Amino acid sequence: MTLPDSSATAPLSSSAPSPAKHKGLRATLVLLSVLVLLVAGYTVAVASVPLPSPEVTLEMSANESFGPEATEAQAVVDAQTLPTAVGWADQKEVWSNDPQAYPLASISKLITVLVCQEKEPLEPGADGPIHVWNEADAARQQGYLADDGVAYPIPVGTEVSLRQMLTLIFLPSANDYAAAYAYSVFGDNDTFVAAVNDWKQRHGFDSVNLVEPTGMDEANVASVADILQIGRLALQNPTIAEFTRMPSADMPWGIGTIENTNPLLTELPGILGVKTGRSSSAGFNYLVAQEGEAFGRPLVKIAVTFGRASKEDRAQSGRDMLAAIEALPQQIEVVKKDSRVGVATTVDGTEIPLVAADSAKAVLLPGEAASRSIEVGEFGAEKAGAHVGSIEIKTPTGDDQVKILTTVDLVQPDFWWRFTHPAAVFG
Repeated sequence: MTLPDSSATAPLSSSAPSPAKHKGLRATLVLLSVLVLLVAGYTVAVASVPLPSPEVTLEMSANESFGPEATEAQAVVDAQTLPTAVGWADQKEVWSNDPQAYPLASISKLITVLVCQEKEPLEPGADGPIHVWNEADAARQQGYLADDGVAYPIPVGTEVSLRQMLTLIFLPSANDYAAAYAYSVFGDNDTFVAAVNDWKQRHGFDSVNLVEPTGMDEANVASVADILQIGRLALQNPTIAEFTRMPSADMPWGIGTIENTNPLLTELPGILGVKTGRSSSAGFNYLVAQEGEAFGRPLVKIAVTFGRASKEDRAQSGRDMLAAIEALPQQIEVVKKDSRVGVATTVDGTEIPLVAADSAKAVLLPGEAASRSIEVGEFGAEKAGAHVGSIEIKTPTGDDQVKILTTVDLVQPDFWWRFTHPAAVFG
């Protein structure tokens, strides 16, 4: 008897995957693929995305001003019992101890020349126009001599150049040539006085009052503060400055050698003038300027002293005031080399100290100030010593800039730190 073939009659095996299982496997593979892609994308992103720039915290104060106290300059004049003012040619501040207007005497002539020069300027070194000496000039000469004024009589009809008149006005302080100059420009005294009044109003010299051009009239008055400011104007005029520093000159018409009345002109170095004055009511007045330097900065000191008792006292007042303000300028270090400006903190907490690459100093007068401001830019892959910002310094004599440098390398975080700090990496 033959048995039936089992392979032909046995049912199919039950181990073959069902359709549902095929679907689950496919879903798992898809999910794994997505996860792999996500991880790969995240890995690429955290490895390549630019990191946030380091956060900078300033430790050096910015927008700060530096300067000496003005009280020291005020103390210099407050120590004087007679009218006194001090200052420098290249600033606006004036320190004085008395606002009252006092008789000017021959300092009036400086105002006269400034007003005349404004209308009809003379080029430095030029002879200028010719004035023919007339009867009115001669009559005034005799009047000044009768009142113990300085005058140098010359014959009527003499031709006098403006350069010759200015030489006689500034050196021996001749009244006759000051009057002749003023009236040759303005025609008469009333027109001259009107021009002075207009000039003083435009410049804000409220204390100035001139009734004639020479200073022989005691009604010519001004405060020491305004005279110091007028001295600044005179020093800015190259033609006037040429005469105020001239120690002597040889004149024609039998006059001979004339000397400058400025007592310190040949005694101290750098004296620039400017004008003296003397009368019975004014006493001995002095406007004096001296050029020099402080810590390498060129400076011109100015002092005004009124009402001194004698020529000797006048000269000493000039010496004393110029010496007293000599020490007032200060050299102030606005930035010190290698001083710590601040710190840059990277995204992983690493600190990079920031320092000033150099020092910066300012030479300042009382009343002046220097300021600094700080600006730090974006960071890259810098090495130590990289320039990442600047300290801007502003001073009355000019601006400066100091670089801000890193002191250590900026090292980017490694891949594992990036991978495990997504919030920091992606912000």
